[in-house]
Amino acid sequence: MANSVFWAIAVALVLGAEAYMPLDYRCGVKPKSRDNCGPPGISPDECVKKGCCFDDSDPDSIWCYTPWKFEDTICNPAEPKARVNCGYPGITSQDCDKKGCCFNDTIPNVVWCYQPIIEAVERDCSAVEPKKRVNCGPPGVSPDECIKNGCCFNSDVGGVPWCFKPEIKKELLQCAVLPKARINCGYPDITMDQCYKKGCCYDSSESDSIWCFYPDIEDVTIIE
Repeated sequence: MANSVFWAIAVALVLGAEAYMPLDYRCGVKPKSRDNCGPPGISPDECVKKGCCFDDSDPDSIWCYTPWKFEDTICNPAEPKARVNCGYPGITSQDCDKKGCCFNDTIPNVVWCYQPIIEAVERDCSAVEPKKRVNCGPPGVSPDECIKNGCCFNSDVGGVPWCFKPEIKKELLQCAVLPKARINCGYPDITMDQCYKKGCCYDSSESDSIWCFYPDIEDVTIIE
């Protein structure tokens, strides 16, 4: 974990001071990394009621998908000069906390309200090879019942469990992404609030780069 935190600090130094992290970007899962969380044709309301995320902006990706589960916020105050701004001049500690950010005003001439690194847990169904699936439900279990129990469902392959245990990963998520490495999460003229609602990061300090982008993942640890 130490190496990943160091990497995040180094990137933050390059980014500048206008990158913001939303209060809750648990739905900011890149399209290619999404795990299905609902049947075909599920509506946004039905998807959200299931505790899932819905995003239909990419026609070739899963629209109703499993969110990240947040475990901890890492403020890492040891490198004050590497902080990435998460507020505005004069922001109070209470308002900073409401944004899901870190606040430390003990050191002058550095950002006081700054981006944390989020420790999250992800259920990864796509990483489980069919022959290595571990059964996670009774015979004939429905997709909805399977998913409600925290399991994965895929009936594309015969002779293996369709309802099976996911691979559980612990990850570090952060918005300190170099401009050239950003993956677009929005559309032209998207606002900061609209970007946050999509569960993504926003940084308008580079005019020629993507402003609304997916958070980066570092330090992946398989825990199950």
